[in-house]
Amino acid sequence: MQRHIISVNSITYALKGRDALRRQGIKAYTERKVNDKVNVGCGYVIVAFGNRDKITQTLLNSNVKILEINSSL
Repeated sequence: MQRHIISVNSITYALKGRDALRRQGIKAYTERKVNDKVNVGCGYVIVAFGNRDKITQTLLNSNVKILEINSSL
């Protein structure tokens, strides 16, 4: 299952996005950003597992602005 690290504007959007994904049955949580060398978004990210397209669409439908998505296996 693919793991996606999603950078957003604020902790508020990170929590809102996490909750929206969970409502759709997608495993998701927030965590403190590990790599602070890249200055994208706030200090927190959403970590989600599953289909990238479904995750992206769910966040966009919930009005969560995505700054960056990094995916890995």
